[in-house]
Amino acid sequence: MKLKCVGEQTVTHGLFGGLKRRENHKKYSIELRNTENNFSCNVEVMDQNKICISLPKLKDPKNIEELKQLGIFASDICLNENLCLYENDPKEIHILLGADTAARLFTGEIKNLSPDLIAMNTKLGWTVIGRSRITENDSSSTLISLLVNDVNISDLRRLDTLNINDPAENQSRKELEEAAKEHFERSVKRDNEGRYIVSLPWIHDHPPLPDGRKIAERRLNSCIKALERAEKLVDYDDVFQDWQKEGIIEEVDPMQEIKQGQHFLPHHPVFKENSTTKVRPVFDGSAKERNTPSINDCLEKGPNLVELIPSLMNRFRVGKYGVIADIKKAFLQIGLQERDRPYLRFLWKDRGREGNIKILQHKRVVFGISSSPFLLGATLELHLKNAPDHLKETAQQLMRQEDLKVPVLGLLWNLPKDTMSLDMKGLMKEDKGPTTKRKILSTVHRIFDPIGFSCPVTLEPKCLLQECWKLGLSWDAELPLLITERFERWKMKLPKLNALQIPRCVREDFAEDSKLSIHVFCDASQSAYATCIFLRAESADNTSCQIIQARNRVAPLKKISIPRLELLSCTIGARLAKATISELGLEKIPIFYWSDSMNALYWIKRNENWATFVYNRVLEICKLINPEDWRHISETLNPADLPSRGSNAEELVKSLWWEGPNWLRRPIEDWPVSETIPDFDVVNSEKRKTIVSVTNTTTEQLEYFSKVSSFRKMKRITAWIFRFYKNAKTQKKERKGGTLDLEEVEAAEKFILKQVQSQCFSGNEKLNLQTFLDSDGLLRVKTKISQRSDVPTFRFPILLPSKHAVIGKLIFEKHVELSHVGIQILMSSLRENYWILKSRKTIRQVIRTCVICQRFASRPLEVVSAPLPEDRVRDAYVFEVVGVDLCGPLYLKNKTKCWAVLFTCAVYRAVHIELVTSLSTDSFILALRRFISRRGRPDIIYSDNGTNLVGTSNELKSVDWGKIQEYASVKKIQWKFNPPSAPWWGGFWERLIGMLKSILRKVLGKASLQFEELCTVLCDAEGIINSRPLTYLSEDNEDLVALTPAMFLQDVKEIGVPDIDQIDAKRMNKRFFYRQKLCQDLRKRFRIEYLGHLREFSKICNESKIKEGDIVLIGDSNVKRINWPLGRVIKLYLGKDKKVRLVEIQTKSGSFLRPIQRLFPLEISQSEKSAVPRPPKSDPLSTMIPDGAPTSSDSPAVPDVNPNVNVCSRRRSRYGRLLKPIALLDSFI
Repeated sequence: MKLKCVGEQTVTHGLFGGLKRRENHKKYSIELRNTENNFSCNVEVMDQNKICISLPKLKDPKNIEELKQLGIFASDICLNENLCLYENDPKEIHILLGADTAARLFTGEIKNLSPDLIAMNTKLGWTVIGRSRITENDSSSTLISLLVNDVNISDLRRLDTLNINDPAENQSRKELEEAAKEHFERSVKRDNEGRYIVSLPWIHDHPPLPDGRKIAERRLNSCIKALERAEKLVDYDDVFQDWQKEGIIEEVDPMQEIKQGQHFLPHHPVFKENSTTKVRPVFDGSAKERNTPSINDCLEKGPNLVELIPSLMNRFRVGKYGVIADIKKAFLQIGLQERDRPYLRFLWKDRGREGNIKILQHKRVVFGISSSPFLLGATLELHLKNAPDHLKETAQQLMRQEDLKVPVLGLLWNLPKDTMSLDMKGLMKEDKGPTTKRKILSTVHRIFDPIGFSCPVTLEPKCLLQECWKLGLSWDAELPLLITERFERWKMKLPKLNALQIPRCVREDFAEDSKLSIHVFCDASQSAYATCIFLRAESADNTSCQIIQARNRVAPLKKISIPRLELLSCTIGARLAKATISELGLEKIPIFYWSDSMNALYWIKRNENWATFVYNRVLEICKLINPEDWRHISETLNPADLPSRGSNAEELVKSLWWEGPNWLRRPIEDWPVSETIPDFDVVNSEKRKTIVSVTNTTTEQLEYFSKVSSFRKMKRITAWIFRFYKNAKTQKKERKGGTLDLEEVEAAEKFILKQVQSQCFSGNEKLNLQTFLDSDGLLRVKTKISQRSDVPTFRFPILLPSKHAVIGKLIFEKHVELSHVGIQILMSSLRENYWILKSRKTIRQVIRTCVICQRFASRPLEVVSAPLPEDRVRDAYVFEVVGVDLCGPLYLKNKTKCWAVLFTCAVYRAVHIELVTSLSTDSFILALRRFISRRGRPDIIYSDNGTNLVGTSNELKSVDWGKIQEYASVKKIQWKFNPPSAPWWGGFWERLIGMLKSILRKVLGKASLQFEELCTVLCDAEGIINSRPLTYLSEDNEDLVALTPAMFLQDVKEIGVPDIDQIDAKRMNKRFFYRQKLCQDLRKRFRIEYLGHLREFSKICNESKIKEGDIVLIGDSNVKRINWPLGRVIKLYLGKDKKVRLVEIQTKSGSFLRPIQRLFPLEISQSEKSAVPRPPKSDPLSTMIPDGAPTSSDSPAVPDVNPNVNVCSRRRSRYGRLLKPIALLDSFI
């Protein structure tokens, strides 16, 4: 219509039955006009693909004549053509106006029509409203054949729903059947020969029936061609001649056919080689031209005889002896009244010769007309009613039956064994071609089983058909490979059904004094729901049971919950049991109904205000049977589980499920018994929604809950309060004394936990758990092992929250009781009695507060990598900033020890190695003097806290640097010490010591050298280390040589020295400037290649949070963890990046500095109780903190911490003695 959209709107549609549907619609603005164009109005409408089904036209001639006389034209006319309401072409509804719009259009003018119609005038024209009887179907349709071997899909559904249909459907169908029977009884009569003469049950006011001659002629030609190809034309013609001789048909005068109403039936041959009649004609009562009815459309069909098969089969299986009979040409034995015969005419040519076509008509009931089965059944019923009582049955003719297997109502009856089995002949035929929906339907429909003992096998193809419907595949489209493979696997095992046989007589083994009972089992799965009925007989010698009926149905396409499907299975179980018990006449024996769904049983047994779906089915079930007859059974013991889930033929034959479950053969006291505890979330979700005003009251936590340190004390205090309360209300003689007993402590625990639940669970939480209240008022969890024979606390643990102080104390008490076990064992132990939400997380948080566990489980603190200190990256000469350390001892040949002193340049990474024979301060000072003499005096020296190094530092302090500086340009050597227990702060020399040790280990091995020899080896090692590349070594010969520390120590590579006398002054100056340029180039390369490489951080970690007052465990790699001391952080030292890298720790033996990597947190702060005492208040001691220290080998150092920070002051011990300051802190310069 090319309308412009003006917006969108989401609308909730309230439908009949209380259903709601939420949809999104586009909005349009349209203009409505009447036919005279003198009125128009604008309305806003929403789009919908189809508003409603096409409404029927007014067809009553009386009403149409009244409208003509009143000059009224209806409002639903076409704007382009002058067509009024009583034109023939149907019109669908294009616009639906709401009451708000329609109210403004009514003019108030009303005309009454007969009998129940009213014409109302609107501003847009007249409209007719009211109730009108629809006498015919005005819509035209084209018949599309969905037949598969003369069977359609409606027959499959009809067979699946035998005796389990909705009672409303049954009631409407019964009304039509009663009307058809009344018509039959009024019209039936007998002729002089005693033959019954019946009348066709025409539908009242049926549409005009065309003669159908054209289609009959076309089909006749096709029939003759088919007969000629099969060479059966003569046999086919003989059948008609025999019928004519027997008075079954008669020839019609051609002149007579024009004078009265008539109808011609097409016919076609059916070939049966295994029958006495090789070919027989079949008449098609459903044939029709387009837009015209067939004769079957004009006749009442009567009752569906297929639905009588289960009833007949049940009665056939009850008796000790089975008897069957057949009537030869049963349909052709019933005559037709003369007025109906012209409507059953057909065409034929004698011997198929060309020429005039013969017109024949039937004088008897025709097989192929929809009402024929009803007419046959009604005639037999009438005949049996009129039969005399003295007639006796005879079995002589039955004894002449040569075949041992006789077909009975679609099943095979094995006479010698007296068993029933499936007729599998049709299934053995090979069906070539692709797998299609039609092929699956054809195959499954060949398994005719009115009892249902094979229904587990037929479920699989039904599910496949449903999947095909979901995919929208046509009947002849090739199915996907997955569906094809599933179907072929199912079909391959079908021959196994030949071995499936059940006893015909369900009471063959039953003694006369047997106690009979009927058991109905119901179950459902995601794909289907099912029911099965067994008859149990218990005698003194034996107990047996046999299947009577079973049904299963595929779950609806619209997915519904399992509990609803379980309720549907109970519904069809009640329907099937009601019909079966009535047919067998076993109303007075006990009946047991079983289901494994606790939710469905709860709905059935509780008379509450359920929602529509549950309410309607529960109401029907309660009308059919007593709700108290229902029992619960576990899923593994339920025989209805097999038909609800399906199985292949091989599994079904092995299961013997039609003999009932094994436990059903036991005495009644050994039958399974279980407690019905439903999922209340699911059950309550099916209650009708009501608005209730609720006053929410909260219970305040008892004060002593938070003040008591342990859960055990909490229970005992509560128990003593309860005892005091009870004793106060009783007489003195009856008061209870002594220690608390177990019952009092358990009652106190239940009270405490009930208080916790009332505070944390208000009833609005979505816990995703099945919970219920026990007799003590405690909220418990229903677990999957509720059917297990175990203690109730394990099957139904108490539900507890995660965030509550009481729960933390309960967990901690259990943790201590189990000797400080881990999370898994503790959680497993708690699950014996309690179900704690987020239990793993909660237990982990509680264990973290356990000091004993933290001593062994805590991890050291971490700090992010720091940038390199300024001393390592600034421009400096070689060995201006030095790091020094000793390694050894090394053993000389005379068995004395010596040590290597390694000096390394912090900037250019060059080394200088000296050998000393002692670790004394004097020896180190001599080594330092030798280093200064050769390499120059450094400005800054970094080292650890070795005593010799500290002694050297003290010696340097004693020098009057101020006086020296006054007379010479000499600066004071600044000595910086790393904190204790932090070797990684000296990483830039520790790395080179490692290289030196590696060289010595490989060169010396176990050899011992003289002092001079060892000095030489150390010099060689020094040269090797200084020649190592600092940057990437390229394989390209055109690239520059890699930088080495030696480049900054030696300006030229040549060892030899030229003769000085041969060099003049001019050349010397030129050489000096050249050497200066080389040095500048080296420094540029060093900045770009080496320092550029050091810009990246090599380690990323989470920063640890530590604060003053925290209790920590002080780690020591030389001491076992159990002996590590505890300490309290009393001061934090920040680096230049504002990160804590050094702290002062107070212990029982004093205070000292430690890097935070040596600290293991216990997650206890100064506000909490601790075994470590607080340090006394004191004045800080003036000292200097190192500007920075390396963190790893050849890696950035820790940034400078704040200088001139007061750490501790002169203070007294607990005995009053004046304490000395820490000497090492004075040397941190």
